[in-house]
Amino acid sequence: MSALSLSIAGGIAEIGLDDGKANALSQSMIEALLDALDQAARADAAVLLYGRPGIFSGGYDRKLIDAGGPARDAMREAGDRLTVAMLEFPAPLVIASTGHAMAKAAFLLLLADYRLGSAGPFKVSLNEVAIGMTMPDVAMHLARERIPTAWLSRCALQAELLDPAQAMDAGFLDELCPPDQLLERARSKVKALATLDRQAYRETRRLLNAPLREAIGQSLGY
Repeated sequence: MSALSLSIAGGIAEIGLDDGKANALSQSMIEALLDALDQAARADAAVLLYGRPGIFSGGYDRKLIDAGGPARDAMREAGDRLTVAMLEFPAPLVIASTGHAMAKAAFLLLLADYRLGSAGPFKVSLNEVAIGMTMPDVAMHLARERIPTAWLSRCALQAELLDPAQAMDAGFLDELCPPDQLLERARSKVKALATLDRQAYRETRRLLNAPLREAIGQSLGY
């Protein structure tokens, strides 16, 4: 059974992450997600991305982070390509955070157009410093651009664990829903965004993301 599912119908692409565990963003998971986004873009479909009940994703595969070496570097390179792909996506992009969202997964929230979160005992955190990682340049560009100044040190440097209400204040989420209503509400939202003029949406999204895309491109060399 694949850890990623994709369905495209009626101009909406739904991408579900469920590896039965923490939905770790391993290189294989990221490559599958990149492929799903590419299929959605070619179909001119708006996207809803969600996780399994209780967790959106725990971020990068911790075993590879701890081990270091080429496998870790390949995973992080794939993660950088995912960041760029989400910034450049030509249609509405909505995330339903079905629970915990840690590290790279929290950064994915910052890349979406609209983010809905499950209300409950869940945590959102940029916990890189807490697990011994220096925040990468690309991640810092994204944090500075998308996290309010009052929260930036608490999130990026102090690695605070935020509850869903704090995650809204810190810019990771736009809306909270009871877990049993989350996907229904997220589907309603992505359908509403999909009705907006697509060319105007695509071009305005590009303009909105252009400064961040340029800064990240300079860091990555492309």
